Amino acid sequence: MLSIKLASDRSGVVAIEFALILPIMLIIFFGSYEAANLVLAYMKLEDAAETAADLLAQTTVNTVISSFTGYTNAVQQVLSPLPTSGSQLKIAYASVTYSTGSPVIDWHYEYNGATALTIANITTNQNLANLGSETSGSTDSVIVVQLTYAYTSSSSHELNSAYTLSEIAYNRPRYTNCVATYLNTGSVCP
Repeated sequence: MLSIKLASDRSGVVAIEFALILPIMLIIFFGSYEAANLVLAYMKLEDAAETAADLLAQTTVNTVISSFTGYTNAVQQVLSPLPTSGSQLKIAYASVTYSTGSPVIDWHYEYNGATALTIANITTNQNLANLGSETSGSTDSVIVVQLTYAYTSSSSHELNSAYTLSEIAYNRPRYTNCVATYLNTGSVCP
């Protein structure tokens, strides 16, 4: 009689079902949290790259860029509250013109040990012909900014997850054909 009573007793079923479902629910919750943070970091990186390219493209005719500190600070502000200290953030700036009839890098600047931009790694991401005139003697130019960010999960001690995010942005100069910098000989456009 006692065994029949125990077999029909349902008082602990909910607790057992909850105990079985709880680990799955926690995995889904923390996985969603981590995925959302990773997507947010990538969206901030994309916005920061676009901001840097846009700021460089707004350089006026009479302005010669003598320092990239302001552009780098702007990138760091856009990425805030993500940490950008140490070697987490690497930035590569470049200007590409078409004066020879094919894309040529006029100047480049790397921040924090970033890999220098080359025509090969720029054109793998974007067909530069869509951004400027490739006719010989053309003064069209394109500003290229590539950001690389070492994202580490906020709960990395549990998940041990780190990702390297990269974004490249292109922009045409607005007020001049090309952006001059101290990196050019005589700070003039080619």
